[in-house]
Parts: sequence; C-alpha cells; structure tokens
Amino acid sequence: MIKKTVLLNLLFMVVFAFGCSSNEDDNETIETQTFLEKYDGVVWLEDSTDSLDTYAYLIQFLNTSKSLVSNEMSDGGTSGPSNCDTESLPYITENTEDTFVQSIGTESRTYTVTNLGKSLRVKSVDTSDPSLDEISYYSRSSLSMDCN
Repeated sequence: MIKKTVLLNLLFMVVFAFGCSSNEDDNETIETQTFLEKYDGVVWLEDSTDSLDTYAYLIQFLNTSKSLVSNEMSDGGTSGPSNCDTESLPYITENTEDTFVQSIGTESRTYTVTNLGKSLRVKSVDTSDPSLDEISYYSRSSLSMDCN
C-alpha cells in the first residue's frame, strides 16, 4: 500500500512538473514595428487631390532620417515638375504601430493609419487657435516621389 502511494505521488509530481514546465518559445515576445518602421518609404496620395491629370499631393515617411517628404506634382506626377520638401520630425510624443504624434507647444499632428494600412488620417490641432485645426485624408499610392 505504501509503495502504491509513493508511486502515485511520484507519478503525480512527474506529470505536474511536465505540465508546468515552460516552453521558451511561448515566452518570446513579439515585437511590433513602430509607425515609422512599418510605413517607412510608403507613398501616400492626398484624397482631396484634384484630378491626377492636373495635380497630386504626396507625402512619404522616412524612418532612417526621421523625416517627412512632401511633393506637389503637376500633371499627376507623370510628366510635370515636382516641388519636393523634406521636413524633420522632431518632438515625437507617440510612435506606435499605426499612430504617430508630433507635439510642440500648443500644436500637434496625429497620423493614424486605418483600413489595413490603406488609409492615412492626419489631424492637426492647435489648442491656442482651434480655427487652425484641420483633418486631411490620404490613400496608399503606387506613385513615385521622384525627390532627389
């Protein structure tokens, strides 16, 4: 009887030890990319852009240089000249997977990607003058920035 109890206890401890042992693969954390990493180099076309035959306004985030490139293109970027501008992205207050926020003083810009990475919403807010608040919408584009 004592042998059966000892064997049952031993069996229970072995089963418990294997059942509670951790698998190192289960403990690995999945690192998510930040907004700038995930959307590095993606070109976004402003939705309110006039007909692409005459005009296109594009933006592109560059993670390495922490900058935003904007490009106003006549002729929809097919044959007209480009007007490129590169803006440094200082004062980053949030850089999560699908949201990027810049804040300085009373002004902030929030970039939010939705629709599985197909749409971008840019909200500019100035707490000192709400009349300057603005929301713009962009769609992921296959157009090239052509900014050299």
